[in-house]
Amino acid sequence: MVAEVARLRVMDEVERAGNISQRALARRLGMAVGAVNRHLRFLIRQGYLQVVDSAVRPFAYRLTAAGRAYRQRMRHGEYERLAEGYREMEERIARRLKELRAKGVDRVVFYGAGVVMEVARPIAEAVGLAVTGVVDDDPGKQGEERDGLRVLAPGALKELDAQALVITTFCHAREIRRRLKPASGSQVLVWEL
Repeated sequence: MVAEVARLRVMDEVERAGNISQRALARRLGMAVGAVNRHLRFLIRQGYLQVVDSAVRPFAYRLTAAGRAYRQRMRHGEYERLAEGYREMEERIARRLKELRAKGVDRVVFYGAGVVMEVARPIAEAVGLAVTGVVDDDPGKQGEERDGLRVLAPGALKELDAQALVITTFCHAREIRRRLKPASGSQVLVWEL
């Protein structure tokens, strides 16, 4: 799967650039030159790419009809994987929020004003949780309106009248939980998705 995604990126960039050196291609894609070389050789060997004129440096590559069909199949597979990942994320969030609701919680604050929060908001409401606010550590997000809620600094948590603080980030959840631990003398439950 990783190789297919890399090949897809190589094919897209080759089609954009056409006449490009492997070194420049590697730099644009953030890949090692050897990896780009392996992907190009594979694509040429399979008949998905062709070298237009091997006497000219850098080579000019062109996608073949078979290459365009292969790229379309890979894109379709990538879209399916992304959609499945999104469904799995929604199911995970719904399961965790239902567990929280089963504990008798009905008012929550979200900690993290990103994509996960935007996915979690309608799910929270669907399971009967009122979202009373959202906080985020990023000063660039503070003051913005996200999904109908003004993003506040974490210092505003006490004012938001919630029974639980739901950490709406997967990347920084442990770090946030660790920072909240010293102030955990309150009755607010800290919940990870």
